[in-house]
Amino acid sequence: MKMATAIWAVLADFFRCVATCLTPWRHSTDLRDERIQEVIRALEHDRVEDLRHRFLAPLRLLLPQSTLDRGWKIVYKTFGLLEHIGDPVISNGWWISSIKFPLRFQRANFGMLIQMTSGGSLVGLRFLPLHRLGFGEGWQPPAYVNRKIIESDITLGKGKFKLGGTLCLPPTQEQASKSPCIVFIAGSGPCDRHSTVEENQPFADLAWGLACRGIASIRFDKVTHTHPKQFRNQKNISLTDEYVEHVIDALSHAHRHPSILPDKVFLLGHSLGAVVAPKIAMLDSSVAGCILMAGPAEPIYRCLVRQLRYLESLDGPEAPYLGRQIAAAQAQAELADSDLLNSSTPAKKLPFGLGPSYWLDYRKFDPIGIASTLDKPIIVLQGGRDYQVTVKDDYQQWQAALEGKGNVQFRLYQRLNHLFIAGDGPSTPLEYMVPGNVDEEVIRDISTWVLQ
Repeated sequence: MKMATAIWAVLADFFRCVATCLTPWRHSTDLRDERIQEVIRALEHDRVEDLRHRFLAPLRLLLPQSTLDRGWKIVYKTFGLLEHIGDPVISNGWWISSIKFPLRFQRANFGMLIQMTSGGSLVGLRFLPLHRLGFGEGWQPPAYVNRKIIESDITLGKGKFKLGGTLCLPPTQEQASKSPCIVFIAGSGPCDRHSTVEENQPFADLAWGLACRGIASIRFDKVTHTHPKQFRNQKNISLTDEYVEHVIDALSHAHRHPSILPDKVFLLGHSLGAVVAPKIAMLDSSVAGCILMAGPAEPIYRCLVRQLRYLESLDGPEAPYLGRQIAAAQAQAELADSDLLNSSTPAKKLPFGLGPSYWLDYRKFDPIGIASTLDKPIIVLQGGRDYQVTVKDDYQQWQAALEGKGNVQFRLYQRLNHLFIAGDGPSTPLEYMVPGNVDEEVIRDISTWVLQ
């Protein structure tokens, strides 16, 4: 009986849509505008359940009310309550119109895109950054970058895996003397030279902010960004293959540059880059010290399991489906950690689909153990709102192992997330969809530490 009712509802909605398309366009436009105002009122009065009833019947059957409720709640958790809805901007189509709204929440401005039939039925609803909808701009240089920076392109690596990079120098007026330099090492995945994550570019913030304080830098696209297929198709790829050659080449480039102090070249590793940096500092005696930002104390596959559990706890729209992913990630992590891991272990059974050579090599990168043996200056920085690398699971392990060593300093920033951008409330992936900048206090602390 329920199935029959659903089928009739679908057919009835279909015939209504056909009838609407055959009515005069002015009538359809009036009806659509009325429906837009109803959507706005539903949002203003927090009646999310009203939105589901406005979807086209076939889509309504595929959209549980709980999914819509969870999606709206995760937006509220991230940005706070909705305070204002701007005027809609409408783009008409033959049957489907796109309507864009700027939304102002307590903690951020965001946008909504809805798609609606000429008969007033919803067929799509998405939250998007404002600039993607034509409202405002995306990432912008931070306010603390108030001087002209000198940048030039460089090439790192040899053979088929050459990469593009950027050398960033302090303003011209400070080039009478040579500058210290920092080589940036990005985190996991196909990171570009700016370490772009959605609407944010933390390495660009760092490079430009540090240049304004007299410190040069080199940042580069990872091999997984420039040559993703060719790199993955290689046999027996390793963590060393992913990072070491290009970081060593960047160090060499810095040492040869006439505007850089050759004995003041540092490594800055972020996330997985903070796992790699101590090993390279141990291998290369020319490295002056390490800046470790959001450094995992456990293997990144353990961090993944924690991240998935955290996302499940947020009770967002994907929460009911994360249980299977968590179980699979846990099983892969157990195998990667076990004595059973060997060169014949199938990649599909291991984290991120990477083969056994990657994880066997990863075991040689013991960041805390290696850092404890270094006599070079080290500074460890951590965001208090970071859910990817956390204070409890990671930063406190770094502190327990290294605190008391005269060459190690620590900085904890309570309001900062994994990208070292300030915010309030629980950190969620949605937060990265709002453009922001690395907090100026981080720039100040790094520059002070380097210049000392």
